[in-house]
Amino acid sequence: MWGTIGRVAAIYASLGALWWVAINATRTATGCGDWPCLYPTLGAYLLVTVVTLLAAVPLLRRVDVGRAPRVALAAAAVLLAIRGFGEAVPASPSQVTEILRAGLAFTVAGTAGAVLSAPGLAARWRVLGWLVVLALPAAGIAVLWSRYGF
Repeated sequence: MWGTIGRVAAIYASLGALWWVAINATRTATGCGDWPCLYPTLGAYLLVTVVTLLAAVPLLRRVDVGRAPRVALAAAAVLLAIRGFGEAVPASPSQVTEILRAGLAFTVAGTAGAVLSAPGLAARWRVLGWLVVLALPAAGIAVLWSRYGF
């Protein structure tokens, strides 16, 4: 099981770095950050993200991760929750920090997806894990609320 988790973490770390590079290339290609470019830019971001997450399934199969679609789907759900929490974390002016942050988010999501979809995991641990994942966006809202107030 630990070998599988390590392979999943490595794949998702590389996917996080690749995603960051693709998003920055998309941002540069659109060439504007104003309102007229909002919809095309968001559409391109969504397309890059979906393609990156879909690429995980064949990569996971390639390194012999059983139940690759289930692991990838769980990792995508965890990544969405991490993104919800990440809105409370201020952006860094350093690109190195941002690429490390993206790689870490993808790595944690992939690792959590592998653990939460492991066949030998007891149901109580699986439920507890998903409850923690579901609490992440709420924790982000709490952090924002405590920082800025409403």
